[in-house]
Amino acid sequence: MSKLTALIAITFASFGAHAQEGASVEMGSTEAVINHFIAQNSNPQSALVRSLGGVNLGANIRDYFYKNGVLSVTGTAIDSKNSVFVLKGSKQKLYGYLVLHDSKRAFEYTTNSKGIVSAKEVPISKIYPDLDERFPIQTQAFANIAVSHPKYSPMALRQAPHIGPYQNEDVTRLESKPGSPYVFYLNTAAVMNGSTPLNGVTKEQMYRTWQSVADQYSMLNMNVTTNLAVYNAAKANNLLRTGVLNYVNQDGRSNAPLHSFGTTAAGTLYRNSSAGFDYGYGIGMTAAHEVGHQMGMLHDHGGSGGEYFEGIPAFQWGPIMGNYWMGGSWANQLFTWSKGEYNTASNFEDDLNIMNVEESVPYAVDDNQSGKPLLIEANGDINPQRNFGQIERNTDSDSFMFSLNSAGTLNASIDPIEYLRMLDIEALVYDSANKIVARSNLSVNRSAEFNNQTLAAGNYRLVIKGGAEGTPQHGFSNYSSLGYYAIKGALLGKVVDTDPVLKSGVPLIGQVGTTGGWKHYVIDVPAGMTKLQFSIAGGNGDADLYAQLGARATSTSNLCKSDGSTSNETCSLNQPAAGKYYLSIYGYAAYSALSVSASFSK
Repeated sequence: MSKLTALIAITFASFGAHAQEGASVEMGSTEAVINHFIAQNSNPQSALVRSLGGVNLGANIRDYFYKNGVLSVTGTAIDSKNSVFVLKGSKQKLYGYLVLHDSKRAFEYTTNSKGIVSAKEVPISKIYPDLDERFPIQTQAFANIAVSHPKYSPMALRQAPHIGPYQNEDVTRLESKPGSPYVFYLNTAAVMNGSTPLNGVTKEQMYRTWQSVADQYSMLNMNVTTNLAVYNAAKANNLLRTGVLNYVNQDGRSNAPLHSFGTTAAGTLYRNSSAGFDYGYGIGMTAAHEVGHQMGMLHDHGGSGGEYFEGIPAFQWGPIMGNYWMGGSWANQLFTWSKGEYNTASNFEDDLNIMNVEESVPYAVDDNQSGKPLLIEANGDINPQRNFGQIERNTDSDSFMFSLNSAGTLNASIDPIEYLRMLDIEALVYDSANKIVARSNLSVNRSAEFNNQTLAAGNYRLVIKGGAEGTPQHGFSNYSSLGYYAIKGALLGKVVDTDPVLKSGVPLIGQVGTTGGWKHYVIDVPAGMTKLQFSIAGGNGDADLYAQLGARATSTSNLCKSDGSTSNETCSLNQPAAGKYYLSIYGYAAYSALSVSASFSK
């Protein structure tokens, strides 16, 4: 990272006081433009001086980053400090803009199919969609609507860092996906006094503003954080994987520049603390919306809302890039990403594709790729802290297997457990012949449930996936039914253990596991044993070993463990009580060809 105050005057033939509509000038090939910035970084005196529409498009560069052929430049106009200059991309494509806030003029830089970069004057709302002056009064009216914030599911029990009610965390150090190289920083410094919010806002409300953004982007491998140190570290490593939204300690109209992720051009989030809504919910929704612009999305238009589609009340659904205020008081509101499937849509951009492909932010890793056992307690209870997952993509479905030796009864609820949720749940029970024996997707409720569902003896799969209601034209599809869920209830009947059973002293070979995944094995230990030993052996990856009596072990709940830096681990218990022991393996790094064994002796 280097900071320059040099002028990069990459501007072109003069067109008079204002550029004619549609007029543009060529800047040169993408390679030539990139090379100019590389040269300018080494020699501030090297510059091209041109103009368009009577405006000098040169820039004072604040932040410069170039890595592996990809460029990011952020700065201001030469002639105006109240401005923003952005250019980012590679030899395949460059995109950027220069916005002059005082004169309300904007110039957009785009790349054609031949790799030529051109500059063109555009309305300022093309770059800052929320600065369209046709909508100021109407939008403020939306802000004054009384809004009641969502209620947490009782199953929301910190299954992930951003899930569940506030628990006295330091709101300046929140992280949704710690360790991810992709980071979006919510800069709350201006509305905080140390770790205490200003203006009567509570820490719990501040937590929910962060939580709302974390919820709306949880399908991505992106860490939404309020921690400046985390942002600075990610920015230093690769600025192109970061974004920033500044909270501002005054009222105003929140706004953000388009496609500014990967640069240091920040969005602006005003407090509007006197607008009559719950701060955590209202500012949280607005933050998620503005970050959407920074990730590249325009508004979802249509209906009587025009620029901001107001959603479909019959299904309590609306796009977060539309007028989310109109659905703010719905009891079971669902705000999602969109690709313009509803009847009155005029913006058909694919929001998920923009984030994942255009901005190159990967999806979160599938946490249930090939199915996992439904974990059932000894009394038949299904615990939501042990049975949960995430629908990361609209093609994803999660399977939980269970077996019954005799007829049984299933009572279960499946809830979305995020606060500003996107997930509408469809749940299905399949038998061993792959026949659907039960299905649930509660209407305008977001959850699924099975009440006194009788099941014959046999093998079953409980499948969870994103739901839909109505039609895509009048309702919503499962396009953005994404997010975390949990399962709670009971399965009554003789349940068969679905974890592999070990025999004493007989290794189970060829076991494989993914990074961050768990595998579980069981062994029945008779009374009178003096020693019980668990072992794993492998030549690759890093598998960690944990053991527990009566339930699957975890890194925090175990009777013995071995978690070294290889896949060769052993732990043992003296005078083990009789019962069913679980050998649980955590993949600190993916492994294969692993041997798993347990042995007991007198």
